[in-house]
Amino acid sequence: MKKTIIILSLPFVLLASSCSKFVEGYDKDPNSPSTATPQLVLSAAELGLYSSYTGQLSRTAGILTQQLSGTASQQLAVDKYSIFEGDNTNDWNNIYNNVIQPANDIIINYGEKNIHYTGVAKIIKAMGLGLATDIWGDVPAKEAGMGLIDGNVTPKYETQEEVYAYIQTLLDEAITALNSTDGENLYTLGKDDYIFGSDGSEEADIRAKWVNTAWLLKARFANHLSKKNPSGSATEALADLSHVTDLGDANAIYGTATNEQNQWAAFAVARENDLRDGAYFINLLKTNSDPRLPFYATKATDGTYTGAIPSSENTDASNVGPYLASSTAPVPLVTYVEALFIKAEASLRAGNTGDAATAYNSAVTASVTKVTGAAPSAAFTLAYASETALTITLEKIMTQKYLALFTQVEVWSDWRRTNIPALTPNVAEHATAIPRRLPTVQDEKRYNAANVIIVTDIFAPVWWDL
Repeated sequence: MKKTIIILSLPFVLLASSCSKFVEGYDKDPNSPSTATPQLVLSAAELGLYSSYTGQLSRTAGILTQQLSGTASQQLAVDKYSIFEGDNTNDWNNIYNNVIQPANDIIINYGEKNIHYTGVAKIIKAMGLGLATDIWGDVPAKEAGMGLIDGNVTPKYETQEEVYAYIQTLLDEAITALNSTDGENLYTLGKDDYIFGSDGSEEADIRAKWVNTAWLLKARFANHLSKKNPSGSATEALADLSHVTDLGDANAIYGTATNEQNQWAAFAVARENDLRDGAYFINLLKTNSDPRLPFYATKATDGTYTGAIPSSENTDASNVGPYLASSTAPVPLVTYVEALFIKAEASLRAGNTGDAATAYNSAVTASVTKVTGAAPSAAFTLAYASETALTITLEKIMTQKYLALFTQVEVWSDWRRTNIPALTPNVAEHATAIPRRLPTVQDEKRYNAANVIIVTDIFAPVWWDL
């Protein structure tokens, strides 16, 4: 792994590489003791997280699950499953250099006297590692992002099973730190916390929302192990969710200035012909008379809502709609809607079909209300949010979750775990399978050759997918 000097403006450089513009003015070096504060470093880590969760990895996951369709350039290559080791180097480096490294900086260099910042940093680190391991499998974890702290620029790789255990430990430690009333806190969480503090929330409210998010993330990662341990993963996820309430979603928050705009909006301008909504996704919304359709999609050139078929290069099709791609639209990272769907799935797996139905109905209703700003109609509710203990199924839960978590990498993880929805590989390319991971990035082969675990087969499952 390359040793990279990080400055706070670097996430913006990476965002620019994904055809996006972002906040300016944070040009101080957080590694310099004369200028750095945990506040500046936290802002940097969160911007890196935005880029990781809403940039190219999100587009790739959306294309592979046919929510989206690549119609030109790199996105068309993904649509054709032409994915190579150099394609996602920036995404890998962004996770490790601009999310995990600054999180470590806070934990190690500022943590002793800023325990609440340490808690947030551990959640951010867990989110970065979770994204990396779900996409690449075995990855550096405990030794990662330490080059500027202890000089180790060639971290060892750990198995995905080990990484998952470490993520759960980080989240447990974060919850303890954020709930702590002991120890020093030289700095107070506030507007430097873009995710929960940008609206001027009080520090106690910010901490409560982060604790809520940590419990939800614990449930997310526990539920990912549904293939490995169906019963145990359900029990753990439900136990974690017992601590989760609708306190507020963790969103990527954007501003009104041109250089602060939402990545989806910026991408649509900079690469206007590269990406469209997928035909499978749009057709499913249309079949269901789903009220989220005009929020998830713009109208096609012919005035209808039309998705692009894989490899069709149909730039006349619908683009990503205003819910995600207006210039200031917040982009969901970890949401209460997701928590409800996890509860529905885990309850079903545990045999609690009544609880599964109740959680599912609430999830669908909450998603429609969140996206459209209005409760679903009585007709839609009757058709898609009125399940009972006798009628609820995994297919219904995962299909609606697929619609609710539009463009989130979680959808790819869900599809790999459940094979729902039943997607057909790209027929135009004579494909017989859909990719289940990304290949090891080129930089790791070059700069961490002694430790790298090389995987070139994009159809090979990660550990929890076996």
